[in-house]
Amino acid sequence: MDIYYFSYTGISKEIAEWLGKKFKIKPKEIKTYRFPYFIWLVLSFIPYLSLKALFEPPSNETIILCFPKWTFNCPPITYFLKRIHCKKLILIISYRGWGEKSYAKLYKNLGSKKAKEVNIILIKRKLWEKIRNNNFALNF
Repeated sequence: MDIYYFSYTGISKEIAEWLGKKFKIKPKEIKTYRFPYFIWLVLSFIPYLSLKALFEPPSNETIILCFPKWTFNCPPITYFLKRIHCKKLILIISYRGWGEKSYAKLYKNLGSKKAKEVNIILIKRKLWEKIRNNNFALNF
């Protein structure tokens, strides 16, 4: 199993590191440009827009991918998903506000083109704080 993450504020990185400790796997970062928040916000309004990212190639058939919910798109994640293939893909989407189900559906559709099985876990920021602070379990 490989664990990947893209994080702007650090929450998705925290989730990936937490999972890494549980599974004894070192998470791999998806790196891209470090634009100001406003630029990311504008880019996130364009569904399926890709933004070049650097990452280690997957070495396993199961991938856990942790990333934030932006408006309609997370361009480095779209780029990543367009370039990988695997048997099982677990998308862990952290979010704070609205529209998470339609966002998840977009990524499930994109992931289904690259993996035989796609599962989605939505984690609201308040839930993540409880998991992190009280050591609750996430089951796959």
